[in-house]
Amino acid sequence: MRWYYGWNVIAVAMLFQAVTFGIGLYSFTFWVSPLMAEFGASRGTILFAITMATLGIGAMAPIVGPALDRLPIRTLVCSGALLFATGLALMAMTTAAWQVVAIYTSLIAAGLILAGPIAGQTLAAKWFRGRRGLALGLVTVGTSVGGFLFPPIVTELLGSFGWRQAHIILAVAVLVIIIPPTWLIIRNGPEERGVAPEPENPASEGITAHFENRLWTTRSILSERTFWVTMIAFLGPTTAFGAIQQNIGPYTADLGISPQRAAYLMSVISAAMVGGKIVFGSVSDRFDNRYLYWIAVSALVLAMVLMLGEPTHTGMLGISALLGIAAGGFLPLMGAIVSARFGPQAFGQVMGLLIPFLTLSAVGPTFAGWIRDVAGSYDVAWFVFLALLVPPVLAMALLPKRSG
Repeated sequence: MRWYYGWNVIAVAMLFQAVTFGIGLYSFTFWVSPLMAEFGASRGTILFAITMATLGIGAMAPIVGPALDRLPIRTLVCSGALLFATGLALMAMTTAAWQVVAIYTSLIAAGLILAGPIAGQTLAAKWFRGRRGLALGLVTVGTSVGGFLFPPIVTELLGSFGWRQAHIILAVAVLVIIIPPTWLIIRNGPEERGVAPEPENPASEGITAHFENRLWTTRSILSERTFWVTMIAFLGPTTAFGAIQQNIGPYTADLGISPQRAAYLMSVISAAMVGGKIVFGSVSDRFDNRYLYWIAVSALVLAMVLMLGEPTHTGMLGISALLGIAAGGFLPLMGAIVSARFGPQAFGQVMGLLIPFLTLSAVGPTFAGWIRDVAGSYDVAWFVFLALLVPPVLAMALLPKRSG
C-alpha cells in the first residue's frame, strides 16, 4: 500500500500544535511563581493572563474558523507562529503584570488559535475519509506531545537562564521549528496537492454523501440541537481540566512537591493524553460517542475526588494519568461529533462558532487560584467543579444520532 500524503500533513500539524500549546499553555504554570516574584503580583493576577488568552482565542475563533475552510491553511499557521514568537519575545521585555496579560490576550492567543488544534483538526477532516476518526485523534496528540516535552525544557531554561532569556530562546525555537515544514508540506486537501483522496468506508461514505451539497450558514448551525448539546457537554469538563492544569504548579507546591517533580507530573498527564486521544479517536467512528464521552468524564471525576485527599507524589502520578486519559478523549470526541453531524467542509466554521462558548472555561484557572488565595486550599474549587460536571453529563444523553 502506498504511503498516503495526508499522514505527512498530520505529522506537521502535530508539530506546530506541540510547540504552541507546549509553550503557551502546558508550561504557563511554571511562569507563575517567577512572574509573581518579579512584579509583586498575586497568584490570581498572573493566572488572569491565561484566562484572557483563552477569551482572546474565543474572540478570534469565529473569524479563524471559516478562514481555515477557505484560505491557505499553511499561510494562517505560519502567521500564527510569527505572532506567537513575537509575543514570547515581548514577554522578555515586560515591566508590569498588566503587560503580561495584554501579550497573552493578543499575540499568544492569536498564535494558539492559528497554529493550534482547530487548524490541525480541520486539516484532518479535509484530508481523511475512511480513517477520519483515527486522524482526528492522532492530530490532537500534538498538544500532548508538547505538554510532555516542553515543561521540563521550560523549567530547565528557567533555572539556567532566568525567565526573560528563556522567553527569547523559545521565541527563536518557535520560528525555526514551525515555519519551514509547515510552508513546505501543508496543503488544504488532496486536490491541492494533486493526490487521490483517501478511500471511503461505508460509514464515511454516508456522511460524505449526506453533506455533499449542504451549505451551512451561521444561523443554520446555531439552530441545530447538536451544536448546543456539544457546547454544554464539553464546557464543564474543559473548565475543570483547565483549572487543574494551570494550577498544577502551585497546587503541588502546597503538597510539598518540588517544581521539577511537578513538571514531570505534567509530562505524565500529556503522555496519558496521547494514549487517550489515539484510543478515543480510533473508536469514535465505530462506537456511540455518548458512551465514550461518559467514560472520559468518569476518569476526570475520579481524579478530582482523589485530589481532595492531599495525595503524595506517588498518588499524584496516578491522578495525572487519569487526568490525561480524560482530557485525551475530549478533543477527538468533539471533532468526531462535529465532523459526523455537520460534514468536513464546514468543520472549521462549526468549530469557530463552538470555541467562543467553550472559552467560558477560561474562568477555571483564575477561579481556582482565587479560591486558594481566599480559603488557603484548593478543595473548595474542586468541589465546585465536580458539581459543574453534572449538567454536561446529562446533556450528552440528548445528542442526536450521526448523519448519513
